[in-house]
Amino acid sequence: MQERGTSTGFLRRLRDPGYRLNGENPATTSLEHARRWATNYDKLLEFKRELMTLIRRRAEASDPDVARAIMDTDILLLETQISRFQQRRDYWHIRSAELAGGRGGGAN
Repeated sequence: MQERGTSTGFLRRLRDPGYRLNGENPATTSLEHARRWATNYDKLLEFKRELMTLIRRRAEASDPDVARAIMDTDILLLETQISRFQQRRDYWHIRSAELAGGRGGGAN
């Protein structure tokens, strides 16, 4: 049953636009923290795009039924994650620019 609960929790987080990664604090006033999160999301996006490339290659080389299953599940999940990570990355780049411009600067 633990596996089902984990899967359900993942799907709930996937649909939650307010979900944050562990330690992520959108209200931080630390430029260093904002830049670190922008970098973290840049790295996550790079990884997800590499996965997407690999999955698309596998789908193209697969039997049509397998390819369709890959497109309907794996690619759909990755596209959702990539979209959310892009939004979070953009937030942190904007937040970094705000903090660099003098709108904050204290500790987290």
